[in-house]
Amino acid sequence: MKNQLRDKRLDSGLTQVQVAKKAGVTERGYQRYEADERTPDARTAIKIAKALGTTVEKLWGNSPTAI
Repeated sequence: MKNQLRDKRLDSGLTQVQVAKKAGVTERGYQRYEADERTPDARTAIKIAKALGTTVEKLWGNSPTAI
């Protein structure tokens, strides 16, 4: 299941660095989440979703209306 991080980040007009900073994660860590190389724990997923102005379900859920 592909996450929606990149699409939502681009829609928000933010860079990876900006999202990482807002979510309190490292830039490399965020890059790995966006590339689906790693899955964040629940607390980090919530922080990323808040930084992007959305919900965890819309970023990682299997809904066809994600984002």
